[in-house]
This record gives sequence, C-alpha cells and structure tokens, in this order.
Amino acid sequence: MTDMKTLVTSLYDLLEPVDPADRKKAIKAALTMLGDETAVADQKGGKGGGADSGGNDDDGDTGDFNEKAARWMTRNKITAEQLAHVFHVDGETVELIADNIPGAKQGDKLINTYVLVGIRELLRSGEPRFADDLGRTESERMGTHGKTNHATILKTPGKVMTGSVKAGWTLTAPGLTTGAELVKELAGGS
Repeated sequence: MTDMKTLVTSLYDLLEPVDPADRKKAIKAALTMLGDETAVADQKGGKGGGADSGGNDDDGDTGDFNEKAARWMTRNKITAEQLAHVFHVDGETVELIADNIPGAKQGDKLINTYVLVGIRELLRSGEPRFADDLGRTESERMGTHGKTNHATILKTPGKVMTGSVKAGWTLTAPGLTTGAELVKELAGGS
C-alpha cells in the first residue's frame, strides 16, 4: 500500500505539466477506469476545498464543446462519454458513429436519424440546423432512408423539427430533448 504523501507527490508530478483544462478530465477518466465515484473530480474547489454549487459548467466535461452544445448537455445531463458512444468528435469534425438507429418503424428510424444529424450540427457549429442533403446522406448510410416513402415521412416530421426539404431542417425544443434521449439510449441508458 502506497503512503498518501508519495501518492499525492506522484500525481502532482504527472499532472503539473498537463494543461489545467485537461487535468480534471484525466482525473475523472482514471476514477472511471478504477470504477470509483467521479463526484470528487466534479467539484470546483475554492479556499475551503468544497464544491461550487453555483457553477454553470458542472465538471468541465462540456469544455470541449461550444456554448450552446454545452448548455444542451448540462440541461439534459449528457456527458462527453455518452456522446462518444454516438459521435466521434475531432475538433470541428463530428461524425455519427452509432451502430443502429432506434425506432419501432422505418419512419421513426428516419426521423431519429434526422434528429441525430441535428444534434451533430449542434455539437459541430452550435446550431441544430442542417440541409436536407445531410439528413438524406446519413439516413442512406445508416440504412434508415426508406426509399419508397422518404419524402412522405418528412412531410410530417412531428414536433421534433421544423423546416422542409428545400429550406433545410432545424430541431425544435422537443427535438433537442428527443436527441438527448436518443444519445442516452444509444450510450446504454442513464
């Protein structure tokens, strides 16, 4: 068993050269790998070392995302780890990597694909808005296109998005909530 002074000194030596924004992420990732509670890494220490209960950004987990995406993540309790099960984020490049799209019927899967494309654009640009070509391309790639009834389904997309094939699509507030639910489902719950 390592004594506390040696452990803390070793941790300090490892973390000191790391960018301060990445330190908490590294600690949280290590705690996750160990199967431990990550709440201690979520705390923002003041002079007393206690948690800062008035913070906007709950743990820095949203630090790699634009302001609107970070607010959406916080509001819907979405973590970067959950997003990593659904999207590959590399700078301004965001790719949908989900294995399959949830939905009881072909139409549900198509609409859910479009919702995830809207979330992808929110993560990428800060706006859940996209051209129909992007949605169509992703639905073809994901196998949710519905070749014979694609246009018919999009005529009545429900309350999750507004727009049209010509004007493009924008996720509504219910669409952003649906997107969060899809991310949680695809990430395995929570």
